Amino acid sequence: MAGLTENAPVYNQTPLVREFLSKDENAPIFYVKYEGVQPSRSFKSRGIGHLILSKVNDVRKSNSGKTIHVFSSSGGNAGYAAAVACSRLNVRCTVVVPITAKAHMIRKIRDVGAEVIIKGAHWSEADEYLKTEVIGSCDNEKVENIYVHPFDDPIVWEGHSTMIDEIVETLREDDVDFNKVKGIVCSVGGGGLYNGIMTGLCRHNLADKIPVIAVETIGTDSLSSSLKANKLVTLNKISSVATSLGSTHVTEKTLQFAKTYNSKSVVLPDKDVINTSLKFTDFSNFITEPACAASIHLGYNFNIIEDALGQLLQKDDIIIIIACGGSTCAYKDLEDMQSRT
Repeated sequence: MAGLTENAPVYNQTPLVREFLSKDENAPIFYVKYEGVQPSRSFKSRGIGHLILSKVNDVRKSNSGKTIHVFSSSGGNAGYAAAVACSRLNVRCTVVVPITAKAHMIRKIRDVGAEVIIKGAHWSEADEYLKTEVIGSCDNEKVENIYVHPFDDPIVWEGHSTMIDEIVETLREDDVDFNKVKGIVCSVGGGGLYNGIMTGLCRHNLADKIPVIAVETIGTDSLSSSLKANKLVTLNKISSVATSLGSTHVTEKTLQFAKTYNSKSVVLPDKDVINTSLKFTDFSNFITEPACAASIHLGYNFNIIEDALGQLLQKDDIIIIIACGGSTCAYKDLEDMQSRT
């Protein structure tokens, strides 16, 4: 019989809600997948929770007697997701954050029992310090180290793919014709969420039937740049308020998926995304950080979807928007961003 750990609820099934985002009478049908109700308030709970749970179970089943210690490098949603999962599984967690991490995110990570180390000018420096200095100094005879990459791990993608299982199940329960689903809209940072969506679509034999529209902001547009160059491109810097999309590169698998299944790329200016952050926050009563609002913006402006797909949408067509959630912003932060853009 499975023990408590094997069944620990590291992520939640989330609602898929039909929302009336556009006032245009010719607008398609929009469904929004609300990932902000995850334990860490973002989709990161799925993949990171799945990875940590899987590896913790493996260690405990091995009866090695070692202490389990989880290590993450992220001052944002990934680090918080790791800390929340570890709290639920009763294992130690250390998160290394760069000096750019916001004070309230550091507090949230600490509040669920994780140790926080502040090091590095940006994520990659924090990650390097974690791997070389922090994990490197552990006693491997006594400690089983579990390293958590924020987005580049197939086990993480597998966890994220569960949202597609839920979407498919809900649409079938509602007797929806899948031929009417014209696209799934998601935001892209390093590619973890996108890879999870593609993994799920492949599992349900839908990857070549339902196109994915990948949304970035100007200054975080590593996928768009890679598609244009037909090779992986690393940005010199991140210059956008959508810091949760702030990876200078996407994974190799992200580019491969995008090319194989002809995913569509959309890049938005910060001003549009910030305005949508405030608009959707007021609409939904969920604080909506810019990385999440990037996808939702297409619901308010479905002509962008039509341009990306190269076709006009009908009133009974369906677009699914992944509202990925996130905890990096307060309402005052959004107002301050708006005043600066």
